[in-house]
Amino acid sequence: MRKSLAGLRLERARAIPLHQQIAQYLRELILGGELSNGSLLAGSRVIASEIGCSRSVVNDALELLCAEGYLEAVDRSGFKVALEPPVCGHQPPSTRSPYRTTPRLRVDQFSNVWKLLLSEDYEINPMSPFSPGAPEIGSFPFDAWARIVRQTWRTPERQLLLAPAPQGVPRLRDAVADFLGSVRGLLCRPEEIVITSGTANSLDLLARMLLNPGDAVWLEEPGFSEARWACSAAGGQLVPVPVDESGLIVSEAIKRAPNARLAIVTPSNQYPLGMMLSLERRLQLLEWAYQQNAWIIEDDYNSEFRQPGNMIASLKSLDKTGRVIYVGTFSKIMFPSLRIGYLVANKVFADIFARGRARIDLHTSTHLQLALANFLRSGLLIRHVRRMRAVYAERHDAVVHEFRHQLADHLDIPTSGIGLHFVAFFTQSLAARISDIEAASRTRAAGVFVQALSQCYLTDPARQGFIVGFGQVQTEAASRLVGTIAACLARH
Repeated sequence: MRKSLAGLRLERARAIPLHQQIAQYLRELILGGELSNGSLLAGSRVIASEIGCSRSVVNDALELLCAEGYLEAVDRSGFKVALEPPVCGHQPPSTRSPYRTTPRLRVDQFSNVWKLLLSEDYEINPMSPFSPGAPEIGSFPFDAWARIVRQTWRTPERQLLLAPAPQGVPRLRDAVADFLGSVRGLLCRPEEIVITSGTANSLDLLARMLLNPGDAVWLEEPGFSEARWACSAAGGQLVPVPVDESGLIVSEAIKRAPNARLAIVTPSNQYPLGMMLSLERRLQLLEWAYQQNAWIIEDDYNSEFRQPGNMIASLKSLDKTGRVIYVGTFSKIMFPSLRIGYLVANKVFADIFARGRARIDLHTSTHLQLALANFLRSGLLIRHVRRMRAVYAERHDAVVHEFRHQLADHLDIPTSGIGLHFVAFFTQSLAARISDIEAASRTRAAGVFVQALSQCYLTDPARQGFIVGFGQVQTEAASRLVGTIAACLARH
């Protein structure tokens, strides 16, 4: 008896071609054991009539399955099943095949490192107006950027297209060196720069390069979650170190893990609290790294948008022994999906890093590197950064004003050096009634995502609060958006 396909319902609104839908349906029947080896299918004309499509569509599907080995043609008899359904494990052939069911994958089937990363709850929503670190992309000069991208493609360089440089395109490294000197006051040479795919990529590669399993790593508490993810994945032993108004408490870090291999810090604008690492502690940190032959990763996120009066020299600029690796990105000053970042280290380190990277990651898009180099050389990015400093300062003031006006009884907001976010701490009375995780859940249900400060702690959080981004908040919308948060907290 020939097998019918009358049970198939084609979905013409889907992007998947009709013949692929037919082929997939037959694959599942065969792998599930519902069409056994040797079963004859109905003729293509009959199948086409049953499921309501043209005969050519059916023939395309059947020929595809023949090529894949599921079916074989039979002279003057159409097609028959040519595949014996697989039997997994010790189940008897009569048992329904797991290929027709949802895969039984569990978290405990993955590596211990991966299970650890997956176990951590971390909520973020880049589309939220209050998303920390999210820039205002509507003000970016996309017309000029698109023109430069097109021009770059018109005259591609054969050598760079065929032999990408793991350390980054030389032209971009030259431009980044000039950019850091102009915007950040960091004097460095192109040969000390390596182009990466953003901060997360830099941290991941550096952690794998510098850490052996069990090596201790100093991390600010609270701190940047991607730093602890990268170090955990590399097998590092995470050592949370508290911060105060002067930044990382270096003396406490030395007490907890004097022989640590690595310290990851945000000295210019501690994430997420916003204080700067004092000069005394900077020198203390550098001396520790020199004495212990340890490394320091300096994440200088958002420094381009701090007001000039609040911007101090980078830790890297004080480093005389080559122990500091400076990490930055263009994601915050352009747009996140660009995925181009950089690190600055002594030349020997940069060369070795690039050699190691070539074995596991190779390079960031050469085409976009060339376009970005031309964009930097045009001066357009520096003009955009300077323009956005004023925009972000205005938005910061508007959002802080509304928080202080509408939530004065619930939240304390210290003065910040701007950037792209600030922290609103819960008052004792609010913290006694609700956690920041629960409060964030309530605001999210009301349509406004705001990140809980607790997510940035490796240990029990010392304080409750919100991390409030303002880069995407239109000034005229600040009152309404903050009002939604105020209403959620008031209802509780």
